[in-house]
Amino acid sequence: MFLRCRSEEIIPGGGMTTTIIGSIKSDEPKNIWEIMGKALNDMVLENIIEGESLDSFNMPLYFPTASEVKKVIQEQGSFSLQKLDIFEIPWDAGFNEPITSKNNNGIIVKQKRGKYVSDYMRAVAEPILVKQFGETIMDKLFARFTDRVIESMAKEKWQYVNLVISLTKKLHA
Repeated sequence: MFLRCRSEEIIPGGGMTTTIIGSIKSDEPKNIWEIMGKALNDMVLENIIEGESLDSFNMPLYFPTASEVKKVIQEQGSFSLQKLDIFEIPWDAGFNEPITSKNNNGIIVKQKRGKYVSDYMRAVAEPILVKQFGETIMDKLFARFTDRVIESMAKEKWQYVNLVISLTKKLHA
């Protein structure tokens, strides 16, 4: 639908560039929402939030692969794909304090990195989460989320996958 609507707005031969969050493999989309889900589930297990509230929470997110995006563009038919680039960006991109600081073997820096990731996720997700779970648990939730992010980043390299897509509207779509 997005492509169809854009094709109505763009003149033949005109271009469009867009960026979307994607994944490398569709059956293994590692994303930050998994960590949020674990933090919420912990709070259900500790009776801080009701299980029914979590069970009824639905955030339909899908992060397509580059090949899935190419297929949709081809099937829709209004645009020619000029270029599709994949960028993997660390969760803590933009955090400027070096991890090699000599404070407690980098523990303080790791905590700051986790808080940095948690803070920008809070800016995006809090309004949605407040509507479902109430405002009173947000500080506890994001404290847990920060801990989970720190834990996860220590175990593996977590990154966002951005797909940057350049399209040209076909002359005869």
